[in-house]
Amino acid sequence: MKKIINALVKVEIIAAGAILVALILCTFGGVIMRYCFSKPFTWEEEFQLACMVWITFLAASVAFHTRSHVAIEILVDMFPKRLQQVVEVFIFLVMWGIMGYFFFRSIDFISVIASTSRKTPILKIPYAWIYGVAPVSIVLMLISYTYMTIQDVLARRSAGGEEGKA
Repeated sequence: MKKIINALVKVEIIAAGAILVALILCTFGGVIMRYCFSKPFTWEEEFQLACMVWITFLAASVAFHTRSHVAIEILVDMFPKRLQQVVEVFIFLVMWGIMGYFFFRSIDFISVIASTSRKTPILKIPYAWIYGVAPVSIVLMLISYTYMTIQDVLARRSAGGEEGKA
């Protein structure tokens, strides 16, 4: 399972990095075309929007895996060990609830956009494709978050078992 999770994260990092490079090159080229040749790219803003949406969602998923997301651990650490475990279970359930809500809302949003067949004006990219990364990213976040939580619980149990032996 660890190999699969790590492979998914590598794909996400590579995809986000490639999209970031494309965004930078497009923006740099747009500046050159606009100020040096007075011929701006008409499609640049649409492309940048799509890139930013995809980078944001892919990077958010990677942040879950690398534990780079915002966490207020100092509050949990102030509680006794037994209460910390209860709070961590509560946080896990709340995270699943929030991410589940976002997942279903993003599916609804994409369904509405797809039913209207809305496309970007110049590049004619369906908005459903642009925002389609959201539910995929949310599923990847849930997979990473669940896997990391299980790893934490197993590590804590093995550390607790070793303390009991000493």
